[in-house]
Amino acid sequence: MRRLLRQAVLLPILFGLIGLHTRHHTNVDVDVDVDTSRPRTDSDSDSDGGGTRRRSPLAGRGHASDAADTRTRATAARPKQPGAPEAHPHRRKRKLDDGTVLEIPKKGTPERPKQTPDYSSGFTDGLDAPTKNDDGSWTINLRKHDDWDQADFDAKANHLQQLGEGGELTKKTGDGDDRGSTVDQWRRDKEYEILHTSENQAEVNRRLQELDQQQIDHAQELQLGGKDEKANMWAIDSVTNHGMGGQINSQLRQVPDGAKIRINIVE
Repeated sequence: MRRLLRQAVLLPILFGLIGLHTRHHTNVDVDVDVDTSRPRTDSDSDSDGGGTRRRSPLAGRGHASDAADTRTRATAARPKQPGAPEAHPHRRKRKLDDGTVLEIPKKGTPERPKQTPDYSSGFTDGLDAPTKNDDGSWTINLRKHDDWDQADFDAKANHLQQLGEGGELTKKTGDGDDRGSTVDQWRRDKEYEILHTSENQAEVNRRLQELDQQQIDHAQELQLGGKDEKANMWAIDSVTNHGMGGQINSQLRQVPDGAKIRINIVE
C-alpha cells in the first residue's frame, strides 16, 4: 500500500518534469530555425545600404546607421539596371479619362524648383594609387564618400566591378566614344515616361523633382570604354556620380591608354 501511494505521488511529478524538458528543447529548436539557420537573402547582403548623404524628403532614404532600415531601402531603391526608358508619346500634356490634364512643368517653377547639387570635395584624399596586375591589367579603387548615396554607389561600383572581372573595362583611347546628345534624349524620354505613368499631377511633380536631383550617367563610363548609347545609361544621384567619376579619372591618369581595368571597392 505504501509503495502504491509513493507511485501515485511521484509519477505526476516525473511526467511534469519530462514535459517541461521537452517544451524547453522544442522552443530552442524553433529559435535556431528562425533566427540563425535560415538561408541568407539579397536583403541580408552586407553590401546593401541606403543613403548617407544629406537627403531630400523626395528620396525617401535615411541614414546608413540603421542597419534594418538600410536593407529595406536597398531593396526598394530605384531600378539599377541601365537601359532606355519606355517609349511614350512626346507630348508635355496628358488628358485623363476624367478630364484632368497632367503636364510636365518647366524647371524653375514652384512645381519643379531648380536643383543645385552641393558637390562634395576631398573624395580622392588618401585613395591608393592604381596597381598593375600580373596579367598586365590595372586595378583602380572606388571608395564611398560620406556625402554620397549608398545605394547608387553600390549599384555603380558593383556594376563596374563585374564588367572589370569580365575583361570589359579598358582605359579609353583616342577613338573611344565621346558624349553626345544621347544623354539629353534619355532625360527627355524619362520625363515623358514619368508623365504617362503617373496617376496625378502631384506624382508627376514629385518624380520629376527626384529626376532633377540625378545625373544621367553612363553605367560603363566613357573613360572606361563605355558606349554613348541609351542602353548604357541610368539616372543616379548627382553628387555620387560626380565624385565617382572624379575618383576614376584621377587614377586613370596613372594608367596607360588601352589598359584593361579592374575595380577594387574599398570598404
